[in-house]
Amino acid sequence: MTIFKEHHQHKLLAERMRPTLQTIQYLVGPARKIWEKDIHFWITKCKYHGIFWGPPGCGKTTISKLLAESCKIPYESLSAVNDGVKEIRQAIELCRGGILFIDEIHRLTKSQQDILLPVLESCDVWLIGSTTEAPNTSLNAAILSRVRTIYVGPLKENDIIESLSRSLQFLQDEGHEQLDLPYLEKEAISKIAKMSGNDLRFALNLFENIAFCHTNSEREHVYKNILKHFSEKNHYDLISALIKSMRGSDPDAALFYAFLLLDKGEDPRFILRRCIIFASEDVGNADPQALSLALNCLQAVETVGMPEGRIALAQCITYLSATAKSNRAYRAIDVVRDWIQFAKENGKSTQPPIALTIKGRHEYKYPHDYDNNFIHYIYLPEEIDKLKKAYKKNAYQPSSEGSEKKLLERLRNLWK
Repeated sequence: MTIFKEHHQHKLLAERMRPTLQTIQYLVGPARKIWEKDIHFWITKCKYHGIFWGPPGCGKTTISKLLAESCKIPYESLSAVNDGVKEIRQAIELCRGGILFIDEIHRLTKSQQDILLPVLESCDVWLIGSTTEAPNTSLNAAILSRVRTIYVGPLKENDIIESLSRSLQFLQDEGHEQLDLPYLEKEAISKIAKMSGNDLRFALNLFENIAFCHTNSEREHVYKNILKHFSEKNHYDLISALIKSMRGSDPDAALFYAFLLLDKGEDPRFILRRCIIFASEDVGNADPQALSLALNCLQAVETVGMPEGRIALAQCITYLSATAKSNRAYRAIDVVRDWIQFAKENGKSTQPPIALTIKGRHEYKYPHDYDNNFIHYIYLPEEIDKLKKAYKKNAYQPSSEGSEKKLLERLRNLWK
């Protein structure tokens, strides 16, 4: 039996296999449940602007197309990667009363997101966005207050296998008699499902390549050279390599991993958020300017968008890689946490010295009234100060790197 009546062989298999209203029974995984509940509510009771978020290839785009098809309303599709303010405004005019779908909506700059606010208020167009990023970290508060966010979970391996088996039948129905059915049925479907990272689009694209190979060597060549799927593990492997390269002061390696991430679809803002953490954790007070630079580069990317934003990203990564480093401020956190835990476990008081409290304000010695703006005084709670002296260890121990060397010298002189 032919699954789809129309054969669009000029399109990728993943697109030809996309469920329509006539083949809605082939919608699988969490997307199926969302269609039956949340989308049914949209169609029959109350329309709303929505953001579908979840991993790649889980059915976010398919749901939006099915929704427009079911309601028989205009549908315009944009990509935040390629389209800007001009295209958004044109699409709004073209689909009045219909659905404006924006793929990768988390990639819109702040100014581009602001363009959508009048639409969200007037409801002349129903906005449906899709994103692989958690909306509360990638979209501004004004957008979030006007939309309903719906999480579309990943498919299970059995869902992928079911869809691949159906795609094999689809290819047979198209008349491809040269297919190696025993290999595809017994080996390829299972192998690709495991490789897919629960991404159905990736699985179907790879299956289409493998299906038309005639020998094992051809298949192995495809498997070997196929772009490794950007699974969650792969995602964190590359981020880890980027951070370790910056920590190791290798700007070339850091830049390599950063742009490898971008080529695989990573949001530059995610990379820069990690750079902000790195600027405090690994650079720290050796170069206080690093944190400001990282924050400014994030703002630059949000303002100008991509691809120009890659310049600020490169500036940030190369600077953080090349500059002096110290994790002493970060390490101090664990030491004071240990002090607090010691006090809790041993019933020791953590009450500040009376002179530091509101009640003891008359006993407080104002450092600016003394030479070098300093007066020797014990600021820690008494029991914690005893613990510190017993271990002969300060929580914060400045390094001799960069700007932190000055802090080290000053503290040594003051606290002889």
